[in-house]
Amino acid sequence: MNTASHDSQESHDMLMIKLLVIKDWQIYQKQLAVYVVGLLLGLMLVGMAKPWSFYVGALLLLVLLICVGGFGIGSSLLNERKEHTLPFVMSLPVTPMMFYWSKLIANLVIYLIPFGIVVGGSVFLVLFTPLPDGLLVWSLLIYGFLATIYFVSLGAALVLESEGWNLFVQIGLSTFISPFMMGIGMIDEIGKHIKTENIVWSLPAIAIFAAQFAVMILVVLVTRWIHRRKTSFL
Repeated sequence: MNTASHDSQESHDMLMIKLLVIKDWQIYQKQLAVYVVGLLLGLMLVGMAKPWSFYVGALLLLVLLICVGGFGIGSSLLNERKEHTLPFVMSLPVTPMMFYWSKLIANLVIYLIPFGIVVGGSVFLVLFTPLPDGLLVWSLLIYGFLATIYFVSLGAALVLESEGWNLFVQIGLSTFISPFMMGIGMIDEIGKHIKTENIVWSLPAIAIFAAQFAVMILVVLVTRWIHRRKTSFL
């Protein structure tokens, strides 16, 4: 009986999480489609392999990836508190952990779909257009940094109650993108291959990827630990 009851509770929890994820996805999918169109335009400009189109397209990709991350976090977390729709969720048979997992999964879906399109499109363009193949590692490191920023911003939004502090975290982290791009370009084992046809997975590049992945995992573990300690939404 206890096992059956436990399985039934788990099924109920999974169903509620799924419904909350679907709710967020249905609300924001149209706006997300607009961002995807802009990102495809950016990829098209990069793929033209002209100096002006490459820089315009790359800038468009960076700006839109930052915006789509902020859009998802702001819409599904910050605005929910600001517009007082959180009490509706609280009225449902939902625990703080169920709310946490639903928001984490929904925001990752909202962000990782356009992010995956951009990363996949960039890999294709580097390998199958006149763009130098050496751009691949440098580009992936930058995308990894954008993903890390997103995870940290999402973690802050899941934990912090202040809209001002959340915006401060998002904007503050975004200011490190340009220094990061220049910094990894100055690492000899990475920078010297950017304009060549050589795809080199150097030790510094692998170490940076590992650090980015570790930060993303740490964010999930820390925010999960904080929400597990909650007994209510307040």
